[in-house]
Amino acid sequence: MVVDTSAVLAMFFGEPSAAWVAGQLNEHARALRMSTVNLAEALIRIRDRQPQLADELEERLLASGIRFVPPDVRQAQLAARARLTYPLNLGDCFAYALAKVEDSVILTVDSDFRAVDCRVLTPT
Repeated sequence: MVVDTSAVLAMFFGEPSAAWVAGQLNEHARALRMSTVNLAEALIRIRDRQPQLADELEERLLASGIRFVPPDVRQAQLAARARLTYPLNLGDCFAYALAKVEDSVILTVDSDFRAVDCRVLTPT
């Protein structure tokens, strides 16, 4: 399962879908992956929105058991195509690319993924 930035932020910022995200992360704990591009995006947003908790939240994220995957050339190509095909931001493009390369589902709370051509798990 590929974890999108929005899922991590929903949990860390106590958004309405936080409990759902936490449940999904627990249920799929052995199969969690995240692009290092999404990791950077999450760390930026955490430092921006919760500077006083940034070090603690960063440590929690890095120790969460998620396997962080650096993008390769194939993922860069898929991300570039996704940016032009779907209305996705840069981070979303790399979550999409990782999911495509690994034939995996994307865990997200972001409705921008509704049009992509891979499996997406969102709160109902």
